[in-house]
Amino acid sequence: MRSIIAMLRKEWIENPLVTRVPLFMLACSLLLFISVMSSSTLQTNMFFHMSYSGDVSDLHKDMANDVSMLVMGGAGLLSILLGTQYFPRTLRKERCEGSIMFWRSMPVSDVKTHLVKLAFGLLVIPFVCSALVFCADLLLWLLNTSTDHQLALLHRQSSLFDVVINWLVFCMKMTVAGVLLLPLALSAMALSQKVNSPLLVMLIAIYALRWMPIAMFGFYGIDQFFSDIFYLPLHAILAVNPFSAIPQAGWFNVGIYTLIGIMAWFTSIKFSRTVS
Repeated sequence: MRSIIAMLRKEWIENPLVTRVPLFMLACSLLLFISVMSSSTLQTNMFFHMSYSGDVSDLHKDMANDVSMLVMGGAGLLSILLGTQYFPRTLRKERCEGSIMFWRSMPVSDVKTHLVKLAFGLLVIPFVCSALVFCADLLLWLLNTSTDHQLALLHRQSSLFDVVINWLVFCMKMTVAGVLLLPLALSAMALSQKVNSPLLVMLIAIYALRWMPIAMFGFYGIDQFFSDIFYLPLHAILAVNPFSAIPQAGWFNVGIYTLIGIMAWFTSIKFSRTVS
């Protein structure tokens, strides 16, 4: 357990963007909140158009869901982007710096190294970004309680209990999204050990696989496969039921996607056992 904590701490120190970018987004949100609260004209117009009393209509519920979806979708997309810049460089960085030989001398297996890096990219990064969801909902709750009438758009932030529930829901959705991102993360880690620009190679390869069958044979199956697969994590974040992303993409496509992830896992483990 000590080795896992030490390795996670190392990843945290070596990847400052994981904290700096969310902190920057949080600072922007605080400035926006302060500007809204300090603008009496904007605040009066918003309260006039958005306040309600009594039961909440279906239209109000839909509007409130859109606000929550916007907050969760923004934080989730940020988490995916941070993971996208993390996985292609994490193993490559150790090889370029020569620190791979140091870790090779430690009682740390290649499997544990991969699991720690996957946990950092797919669990720790989303957990850090979940602070944005919590803080955003907390600010919206403060905005909602600053008037005698609740705001229709902020029905989902009507109490502190709702704020905590929204945060837990986001954490659950990001856990599902992390599982759905596993094959892509493993593919990036495997490629990063053999090429200098794994992300660029992946983009070119995917572009060729998507459009060459269309140009040569008029076959759209591979293009549709990539479209369904790439939308999987985002669908899990935005949908009410994150598990609906799998049948939405199709079980056949998910099966192929899983097979790619398994092959990428064994390939990355094999590459990590060679120093060259």
